[in-house]
Amino acid sequence: MSVTELPVRVCGISLLCPAGIGADGAVGGRPGEVPGFRARAYIKDRKSLKLMTRGVKLGVSGIRIALSEAGELTDLPPDRRGVYVGASPQPGDPEDLRLALERSMGPEGFDVSRFATEGYPVIHPLWLVRGLSNNVLGIASANHDLQGTNSNYCDGPEGGWTALVEGALAVAEGRADAVVAGGADSLIGAAPLLGGRKCGEAAAFVVFRPAAPGEPPLRLDRDALDPSEEELGYLGAATWPVAFARALLRAG
Repeated sequence: MSVTELPVRVCGISLLCPAGIGADGAVGGRPGEVPGFRARAYIKDRKSLKLMTRGVKLGVSGIRIALSEAGELTDLPPDRRGVYVGASPQPGDPEDLRLALERSMGPEGFDVSRFATEGYPVIHPLWLVRGLSNNVLGIASANHDLQGTNSNYCDGPEGGWTALVEGALAVAEGRADAVVAGGADSLIGAAPLLGGRKCGEAAAFVVFRPAAPGEPPLRLDRDALDPSEEELGYLGAATWPVAFARALLRAG
């Protein structure tokens, strides 16, 4: 379903994309990194940064920004605060494997025996943990005490769109009084794996709450949104959340 109208409203928006952060990211842009992004500005627990890939840092930061705009939802019981996240299968940080792969190369290329004896022992011990595809949901849930209905959709661009629709539905159907929903991804350096496709990184989240009496329904229409791949590059699970956030910010 490409069009959904629901009795919900948006009360918080975050946008981090190659065009910029917040309202600066609503226009223009070029494929690549989020300009000026520093995870330490949004993530208080410095130790937890060691457990996060770049994409996870963007997602956790994006959720914090959206919730800050919405007032952190402290007026609601934790079990009535939900979170829905779109993600992509995460390979972890390539740097965590670089040394191991270099030591595993023989005269004819990658050597399994050398990997077992020389490569495997130098793999970063947190490589697997950092690469879990539900890290954004898990870390943000703990940080903000989001104990209500939740889902993680590890399906790239479709996952980001599903997170938006299902998050809004959870509020409309009364399963939650507020939901933060969106997606995050960092595909910097993935161009060779995607046939030379221009790539970027981004995170975008919105907070849904029930609409006020007489307020028009919120329209989720994917066909009316611009994924802006030429402007921003391929953003994976953040594609549709970014398009939605940009449209909201442009509309004021």
